[in-house]
Amino acid sequence: MIKQPKDYIKEKKKSHLIKSIGWGLVIVAIVTIGFFFTNENASYFTIVAALLALPVALNVSRYFAYAKYKDPKVKHSEILDHMKGSFDSYHSCIIPDTTVTLYFEHIIVTSRNFYFISKNQEMIAKAKPLLNLRMNNKGIDGSKLHYICAENGKAIKNATVKIEKDACFASEALQGNTKIIDGMLM
Repeated sequence: MIKQPKDYIKEKKKSHLIKSIGWGLVIVAIVTIGFFFTNENASYFTIVAALLALPVALNVSRYFAYAKYKDPKVKHSEILDHMKGSFDSYHSCIIPDTTVTLYFEHIIVTSRNFYFISKNQEMIAKAKPLLNLRMNNKGIDGSKLHYICAENGKAIKNATVKIEKDACFASEALQGNTKIIDGMLM
């Protein structure tokens, strides 16, 4: 099952931008209405408008948090989504941490293993010790974590062969494993 769609980051950026503009227009409308009724800038309307600057700031900061990331190629996502078996897939995965923010183009979760797929070998090198520690703290052995560097469609197809073999084993553990990933993502 697809838990996070292939255009996740694009949709998040669009959503936060629209919310920012919407709240900004509400602020302008309140200040304008306040000035129209009171003929002065210092009124209760101005106070309400100033408080509404908080949602604008929140959505602008969220927009910029997603702005530096791009969604993976659609054809790579479709290759992974059409695999057979019991698995959950995530696309455009951002995992925040206090030291570094990790970005994986795809994460595939099966009943027995986790597959972190990135086209950036450097990201995988940063991620291994951090994710091994975090997952170990959740009771997941490091041998169940697989990091795949897939720069092109051929590498993705090769990864699907291994993942499909693992996805043949269905159990209730898939739900628990999916909840772990859900809790880590931004």
